[in-house]
Amino acid sequence: MSEHEKNPAENGGQAQPIRIERPEGARYLAVRNIKIGVKPGYVLRKVGQAFMVMPTGPRMKEYQGIITLNETGAFLFKESQKPGATRQGLIDACKAEYGASDEEADRAVDSFVMQCAECGLFEYETAYFDTLEDKQVTEKEFQDRARALAQEEAERKAAEAESSDKENP
Repeated sequence: MSEHEKNPAENGGQAQPIRIERPEGARYLAVRNIKIGVKPGYVLRKVGQAFMVMPTGPRMKEYQGIITLNETGAFLFKESQKPGATRQGLIDACKAEYGASDEEADRAVDSFVMQCAECGLFEYETAYFDTLEDKQVTEKEFQDRARALAQEEAERKAAEAESSDKENP
């Protein structure tokens, strides 16, 4: 596991990388640093048996929809609204509330945090790394290198197909 993938120390309210699995041999890695905590302007409501997150005020223009959560998601949503919320704090709360194992709580929290980032409830930034050179690169460098690698792979496959066609007429 590279330095970029390790779980960070507790630093309440700061962006905290989520542990991710890197494909074997992957050269480039995008790491999403997510700030644990719901952005202002979202409220959680229970409607019947469902829990729904709805935007309020100016957020209604940004996000025109409703996010449905299960009971665990609603619990983690409330926990993430507490001042100084951290990934580890959410894991500990999940274990205490539901009796979850370390692994179960870890998976549930990581899934919740990633989904919150995806739908805009949590703030995040993405950092890009070249794992062979062990350095951070810009988004443009990351995209350029990814395109170049994809082009090289396409050319290699085309050459293999052409070679196979010549061998098997």
